[in-house]
Amino acid sequence: MTACSFFIIFTIYLTFIFHPSHGFVVIQPQNLTVTPSATISCEHNANVKSVKDVRLNAISQTDRSRMLCQMGMKDCKDIIMLQQDPNKWLFILLNIGPEAMKMKYECEFTVEEGGLDKTKLGDATILLSGQKEVTCAPQPTSSPPSSPPSNLLSWILIGLLALMFLYSCLITAFYIRLTCSDTDPENSTYVEMRNAPRPRSPVDIYCG
Repeated sequence: MTACSFFIIFTIYLTFIFHPSHGFVVIQPQNLTVTPSATISCEHNANVKSVKDVRLNAISQTDRSRMLCQMGMKDCKDIIMLQQDPNKWLFILLNIGPEAMKMKYECEFTVEEGGLDKTKLGDATILLSGQKEVTCAPQPTSSPPSSPPSNLLSWILIGLLALMFLYSCLITAFYIRLTCSDTDPENSTYVEMRNAPRPRSPVDIYCG
């Protein structure tokens, strides 16, 4: 094998590796949190100076795809389209409702490589609800109404304790008075103890 043949084979090998037929890749986020809007970034890595078309598609739960916004459209409903750099576009979703949360969003690029138009799709982005962060905010507003019942309960407990203390004082006073009345000498009965008469003996009876 001559040097010229080796050079030709090596050139063909490099051409096969770096040939545009391998296409390009579309990059977009897999998950995106809604707070309350969402910005989907669509980017490609094609070695081109310009892009012929950029689209954002919505995929339903039945895998039906429909276009939401396209490069050149003047009015995309609830979507703002911005070009950040020659390879990257931003789609800002507004007024996202429950139905929009069920959708998946897919970026689509069409570029011209080697005189041919080539279209690539990205892996669809799934929207995540940001309501978990919002539901924590109303909690402080619900805590103040719980204070009046706690104050009322404390006053009820104080009243019950006062009644129990008064009741115990009355019982104690009544018991002391009853004890003192039982030991009063005026009400006590004195019984004189006398010796029983001595029985007479038979001798005394005879002598008499």
